[in-house]
Amino acid sequence: MVYMVIYDSNFGAYMCELCMLHYETEELAKKCEAWDRLHDSCNLAIASRSIEAISRRESLNK
Repeated sequence: MVYMVIYDSNFGAYMCELCMLHYETEELAKKCEAWDRLHDSCNLAIASRSIEAISRRESLNK
């Protein structure tokens, strides 16, 4: 099940219940969860679009 959560104080995000990654859209969170359930792993193409991955790339580019 995908959850809407408060991320970073007041920013809403959708969280994959299985890997706990956060996404800006419910669609991406559902894709992540579907892949995780089917393959018992994360998909790099999907996970790279998570808020955590985007934040990490931005912090490395500073």
